[in-house]
Amino acid sequence: MRRGGGQRPFVAGERRAAPLTFEGISLFFSSLGFVFLFVFVLFPGAASAAPPPVPPRPAKYVTDSAGVLAPDRAAALNEKLAAFERETSNQVIFWIDRRVPEGTTLEEFANRCAHEWGVGQKGKSNGVTFFLFTEDRKMRMEVGYGLEGAIPDARAHRIDTEIIGPLLKAGDVAGALDAGADAIFAAARGEPYKGTGRTAAETRRNPNAFWFFLPIFLPFVVVAFVLVFAAYARRRAGPAGASGWRSWSGGSSWSSSSSDSSSSSSDSSSDFSGGGGDSGGGGSSDSY
Repeated sequence: MRRGGGQRPFVAGERRAAPLTFEGISLFFSSLGFVFLFVFVLFPGAASAAPPPVPPRPAKYVTDSAGVLAPDRAAALNEKLAAFERETSNQVIFWIDRRVPEGTTLEEFANRCAHEWGVGQKGKSNGVTFFLFTEDRKMRMEVGYGLEGAIPDARAHRIDTEIIGPLLKAGDVAGALDAGADAIFAAARGEPYKGTGRTAAETRRNPNAFWFFLPIFLPFVVVAFVLVFAAYARRRAGPAGASGWRSWSGGSSWSSSSSDSSSSSSDSSSDFSGGGGDSGGGGSSDSY
């Protein structure tokens, strides 16, 4: 060990580290910034990794953006899926398009849609969302966690490849989806969910407000009935030649309006509305 405060003598072959200076630090960070700029210019996608937005919640159980279903077949399948919700509360919907949106994967897109659309009932998440992309020849069955016991990944894969896939290959899209719906129904019945006789959309359109407000308005209805009856009695007891009570000419108009309203309600009975469920139960992605 060397005594004294002098510097250690230089040994031949020894390398000494260059002293760290302000100019060296500035050069390092300048080079680093140039590298990042070079990467972002050549690969602009690296700067915008956000996935594309999820489409708005579908208005029907069957959405055919690819135009591969005849209207009558789509309507029949739509009503079939709505009837299954009324019976079991399970929501099953079909989404058909040409291609998976750019900037995302099939699995990511399906999971985000099922989550944001609220497929299945709140607290149960008993929903199944089936995606078909005709030009990509890909499909995905997204299962809510409330049905993962009845439709595990292996069963979802069998439905895709053994039931839906062969019919798609044969060009029978409507038949494939119809058979797929039956298979999903049969599997989903493994969970003991019970329906209310109405879909989530029908429940929102027809709340129980009538029974809530009936006690409030009933006294007014009774008073109005008594006044009308008293006026009718006075006119019947009036002088000869009086015109007497006339029926309201608007009756037929009201009847027609009521009929139109009923018809409109019937036409929209198969509307879809998410019940507040969530995804997370797995599923299966397959090609055909």
